[in-house]
Amino acid sequence: MRRFLFALLLPIIVLPAIAAAACAAPDSPGVRICSPTANSTVANTPEIDFNSTPAFGAEIIKFAVYDNNVKLFQGSPGQTGASLIDGSIKNGLNKIVIIAWDSQGNWYRGAINFAVVGDGYPPCNVPSSPGINFCGPPAGAQLGLNYSVYVAAKGNSKITAMKMYVDGKQQQGAFTGFYGNPSFSTIVEVPTQGNHRVTFNAWDSGGHVFSSSRAIRSTYTRGYEDCPPNGYDPCLGGFQTSSGPEPNSYLEKTFPITASVVNNTSQIIGMKAWIDNTVVATSNGPTMSSTVENAPCGTHILTLQAWEASGVIYRIQYNININVPH
Repeated sequence: MRRFLFALLLPIIVLPAIAAAACAAPDSPGVRICSPTANSTVANTPEIDFNSTPAFGAEIIKFAVYDNNVKLFQGSPGQTGASLIDGSIKNGLNKIVIIAWDSQGNWYRGAINFAVVGDGYPPCNVPSSPGINFCGPPAGAQLGLNYSVYVAAKGNSKITAMKMYVDGKQQQGAFTGFYGNPSFSTIVEVPTQGNHRVTFNAWDSGGHVFSSSRAIRSTYTRGYEDCPPNGYDPCLGGFQTSSGPEPNSYLEKTFPITASVVNNTSQIIGMKAWIDNTVVATSNGPTMSSTVENAPCGTHILTLQAWEASGVIYRIQYNININVPH
């Protein structure tokens, strides 16, 4: 059974979801984290899959999940583990700590470190000298009409404000209420296809202004097929939901990739599949059926992308676990 909780973290709505753990409980008392694997790099949003075992004759009465010392979730009495998907887990380095307590007063701890990237782009580091580090998307990227941007700023003194402009028009303002070097992530929304210029300005408390901008080309990038009753009518073309391995699934080192784009508006002229940054399968049409062999062990990012003759791009991306005990 899956429970959904809604929270608003400006400017993005996040959707935490809890499902029964696919991860088996450890043989001896303790906490076991199956996924993500240690020190892996995963796509946003990651799924944390874990389970726990109490002492003999006891039961788990509570567990809590922390990300970088902030509590994400607390389990119910008798619940030993979960598969937790939480959109509040941010890009960058994350340390997940899970603590479980049993009815005999024992407590158990499991911990894991991993990195999270958004839409395939790395986290944004504060520049070493005053200015703005425009991390992503990279210059010349071809994206949809809505996409995430990531910047970080450093001033000669405290950064007091950051603002974003698209083609010279202010889109988003963020005022920092802390002393330090802020990073900033938001959503760009452009009205039309074509080249647009995205600019970030930052101000420090001494009145200095820092600026960084780049040109990014927008196309009608699409993901999964979207149809009634909850989607578009007529259907918006995209990858079928059954494309590829299931998100967050556990796979052997050899596994099939199957993908199809449906309801496309013009001819599909190419399709590729990546594991992290390595191409593992290609196709010249709207379908792909291939076998990946000797895939790297651990939690990795699977990306499926297809191109129309008209220039429309289809892209989906999620995490898979390869040869990971569970």
